[in-house]
Amino acid sequence: MKKILSLFVNLFVAAILFGQPVERTISNLPIISDVKSSLELATGYALQDNGEWISAQNRIPYKVADFNKSNKTYYKLGSDNFELLEIRDVMVRNELYVVFTIQYKTGWYEFPILMEQWHWQDGLNYFVFKASKLKELLPNKVDWDKPYIINTDALCSGILIDFDMKTLNSTIAYNIQQTLDNGTICSHNLLIAVWSVEAKGMQLSRFRLIQTMNKKKFYTPYLEEKNRAKLFFSRYYEADYPTFRAFIRYDEINPTLATTDPKTGEDWFKRGVYHYRAGDFTQAISDLTEAAKYCPFDRFFMTYAYRANAREQMGDYSGAMKDYDKAISLKPAEKEYYSAWLMTIYNRGVAKFNVKDMQGACQDWHTASQMGLQDASMDENIKANCKNFTYTGPAILPTAVEVSTATLNTSDYRRLYFEGMAKYQSGSYAEAVQNLDKALELKPDLSIIPSIYSYRGASKLKLSDYGRAISDFDYCLAYMGSGKADNSILKTVYYNRGLANFFLGNQTEACNDFSKAIRTGLLDQESLNFIEQICK
Repeated sequence: MKKILSLFVNLFVAAILFGQPVERTISNLPIISDVKSSLELATGYALQDNGEWISAQNRIPYKVADFNKSNKTYYKLGSDNFELLEIRDVMVRNELYVVFTIQYKTGWYEFPILMEQWHWQDGLNYFVFKASKLKELLPNKVDWDKPYIINTDALCSGILIDFDMKTLNSTIAYNIQQTLDNGTICSHNLLIAVWSVEAKGMQLSRFRLIQTMNKKKFYTPYLEEKNRAKLFFSRYYEADYPTFRAFIRYDEINPTLATTDPKTGEDWFKRGVYHYRAGDFTQAISDLTEAAKYCPFDRFFMTYAYRANAREQMGDYSGAMKDYDKAISLKPAEKEYYSAWLMTIYNRGVAKFNVKDMQGACQDWHTASQMGLQDASMDENIKANCKNFTYTGPAILPTAVEVSTATLNTSDYRRLYFEGMAKYQSGSYAEAVQNLDKALELKPDLSIIPSIYSYRGASKLKLSDYGRAISDFDYCLAYMGSGKADNSILKTVYYNRGLANFFLGNQTEACNDFSKAIRTGLLDQESLNFIEQICK
């Protein structure tokens, strides 16, 4: 099941954003999806001037052998390097384009002549071009031992140094829109060359990313048939063929899914996604309705989120709202789906905006923001449309464990809370969770909700239920955003969420949380020593 979901989680974010009619402060910017595919590892090869080949991970060494032996930082970067290659989707004038990004290491010497005092920098180059170009690069049937090369004919491109990932999509979106509005021609272009071979008992893809000035005299020689093999004579990257194909042809969905007879929930779900992407919303709704009859797709939030968007595209706002509500009620425990789930909350707000429910729209947008969604268009919508709105905390609650409250009244939530807290402190963590579940069912006063989530999350942490512990800590922090809670618990919540992330192997997220815990007043020396060891 997890494998199936991971194939579509990124697809969801792009598909769910198509055609949002919200007015923005400057213009209706193209909406860029989350990452569709990525390539993290490849081996770079170079033929040196001494006649020997040399290799390195994620970088192509220099042709000059002495450079490769140098201890100077500049030469350690190689003649080319990358840390991460990523592909995102974006709709441009009703046609699917991709945003191809190359993250790499760069820097500069404070004293360049002496090559001393090196300063590291993170670089990112991006190119926006038609998605169909990728199919030209790796067609359905690949001829082995035949080099391919494409001119991406980039619509626009850019170079960013020490960029901010939080604003990356909006930066690129503004560039796309500005290019369209002004009719400008992209100054730089990207050529991608691939040579798939069978060697070393493996199927391998050798590739080059050739960045040139966008003038025919610069890039035409690379495209000539007689020169294609020469591109790989002295330098290239190499990755195993299946991995590289999955990166380039990330959108490969069996076209026969549109015509075959689905027999399982997975079949119906895949076909629903296929028809959604093809713009056949009526068929997508039908397929996803069938998928929802099967376990586990009946409890999978994306089944309903896709269908909600399809209904909205058809103008069925009432049906879309019910599906949004259903999707949001099925909050996933898996961390990798969290941002997509938050985007569902944001999109429900867009649907409310479109039916003139401004209070509901602002409520959902603020909730998505407080719970961690980072999206420039959401921030702009809040700024433009929610000036007179007062946020009092999330209007949604996670699905509670089904326990009987028939003999309880609403005033009992405090008793249940204090009993849960006492059981946590005595080490009865499972019983603490049960008490705190019941307390939440009774809709407690807003001022006490963050503490309930904090203790329930801490109990789940002790029970090694790390994913759901993080979920409770997220809810706690979201309610803290209402300004009606005791901010003294922040340091504890951040520290505990950091521990949960640490135990799940999320090192970066863990250290970010630990850093926030320290900034909000964590003073316990034992905890500080632990953080110092983990986040050196």
